Amino acid sequence: MRIKLGLDIETFIGSQLADILTSGSQIFYQTHFYPLLKMQKSAREIFMEFKSPNGPIPVLLNIEINNSELGLEMVCGGMEISGRNRYEKELIEAKKVAEQALVENIELKKTENALLLNQRTLESQLRKLKLLKEQQQQVFKLISHDLQEPLRKTILYSDYIGTKVNSLPESIEKGLSKLVTFSTQMSDMLLTLLHFKELDEIDLVYSKVILSEVIEDALKELNIQNNKEIEVSCTYKNQELYGDKRILTRLFMELFKNSINDKNPDNKTLIIDISSIETIKNSFTEVSNRYQYDKFLRITYTDNGLGFAKKFYEIIHKSVEFNKINIGLAYSKQIVEKHQGSIAAKSVNGKGVHYTILMPVQPHDF
Repeated sequence: MRIKLGLDIETFIGSQLADILTSGSQIFYQTHFYPLLKMQKSAREIFMEFKSPNGPIPVLLNIEINNSELGLEMVCGGMEISGRNRYEKELIEAKKVAEQALVENIELKKTENALLLNQRTLESQLRKLKLLKEQQQQVFKLISHDLQEPLRKTILYSDYIGTKVNSLPESIEKGLSKLVTFSTQMSDMLLTLLHFKELDEIDLVYSKVILSEVIEDALKELNIQNNKEIEVSCTYKNQELYGDKRILTRLFMELFKNSINDKNPDNKTLIIDISSIETIKNSFTEVSNRYQYDKFLRITYTDNGLGFAKKFYEIIHKSVEFNKINIGLAYSKQIVEKHQGSIAAKSVNGKGVHYTILMPVQPHDF
């Protein structure tokens, strides 16, 4: 011990205990330890720090005071515990780590339980979605076949009665004519609804498309290109856009059908005017503060029909009546947005409708 303290034998023998203690231990010795010894004549496992050239040496002391011929003598026995503090710190740190691990384990358990709950909720929603999709498939099967067939027969037998039976009362003839018209409109609505559903699932075949060819195909499909009661005026050249020609043809077919169905009886001729011009606009419509200006074809479509008083959005989404207008325009809107374009409409009731359609001229990068 003397060697560790850096003391020679003479100095060590002649030293007082307090002289070789660190400052903190000297204070403890004077204020607590020495008075305790005087009262109890002994002390066990008292922690002290001794001075040494290499730093404090922690020691546990056992001390007794005995009477001798020279008077009172202090008998000390000590054990160096230089590693104890390190061990205690390691134990404390290990305890903290264990406590933290316990807390994290509790949080992990909570997270696992929450995840399991979310997975069960997701499983339930996926099952409902699967069931809904299966039901939807059944509904559209009903639309595509089961409902179309009785409508076809209704039209067929109504025509048969009207042509084969002579001298029908005028009221009966008018009734049969209306029956054929309503059945034909219903069949057309169901077909549009079927196309509406199919558009969500098919992949469009994109290519450069000439606008004039799309409009001509739509007129031919509806067999109205030679109808003297319908005048289609087009003011554009061979302008191109980017899209699926077959689906874009359906877009104009729906617009033409809506115009025909809403023909103003006060006008002898239904006048439809279509014009287009190339323009530039920002392709980002949903993300704010992002800009990418691309070429678009601005197509303007107007007619002199009855028009509508409601807003375009309300006709497509909020109308209580499920009629030819909202399903036709909803399908038109879906076609345009599928091509990353936009469609808007303005109308005054009784004064026709004005559509503005923006379609990309080139494929987008997103």
